[in-house]
Amino acid sequence: MAEFKKANDYYQKSDYENAIVTYEGLVKKGATSAEVYYNLGNCYFKTGNVAKTILNYERARKLAPDDEDIDFNIRIAQLKVIDRMDAVPEIFYKRWMKAAASLFSSDTWSKILIVNAWILFVFLALYITGRSSGLKKFSFVMTFIMIILGVFSFIFSHQSYTMTELDQKAIVMSPSVYVKSSPDEKGTDQFIIHEGTRIDVLDEIGEWKKIRIANGSVGWLKMEAIEVI
Repeated sequence: MAEFKKANDYYQKSDYENAIVTYEGLVKKGATSAEVYYNLGNCYFKTGNVAKTILNYERARKLAPDDEDIDFNIRIAQLKVIDRMDAVPEIFYKRWMKAAASLFSSDTWSKILIVNAWILFVFLALYITGRSSGLKKFSFVMTFIMIILGVFSFIFSHQSYTMTELDQKAIVMSPSVYVKSSPDEKGTDQFIIHEGTRIDVLDEIGEWKKIRIANGSVGWLKMEAIEVI
């Protein structure tokens, strides 16, 4: 694409401002990809915009979750974020389930589930129509195994879909913002967070978003202070 090449040329010449304008133009046109977001993140990093850097790296990672370069750059960019907090540890089985679900996309898990169902029907048919006791025993065991695998494939497919499509993450774009106890200006200030901090979006009321930060603290802030990944 000509615009993408033009943006890359600007970047190679260290003309980061024009590169940003060109890459952002591609995003507005819907010509998005992990590479576009990654390069855009690099440009913002060069210009010192921490929030935009992390936002675009995170968007790149969402499209290419296995890219080690993206992960590395995110870790480097996060060193510039003011807020440092320890994440609340998850229960071990939830951590395992998320790790397993992350192995494939929800579409891939769905395909695995369909293949598993066809194999299940084959072994079930063999069990029903089989004449020898050995074949029946083997078919019964394999049918049971396929049922178990099918259940796990369904669970992992749903978990993968939830993590990628339903769980909403965002980056704080304001230099600093107070998180309120309720969705209005009169709410008590709970705590303050700064640009570049990654948050979970839990709910929405009007112009307010209910958010959770890594240490588990929850509160409300205006949506203008954040941008969804």
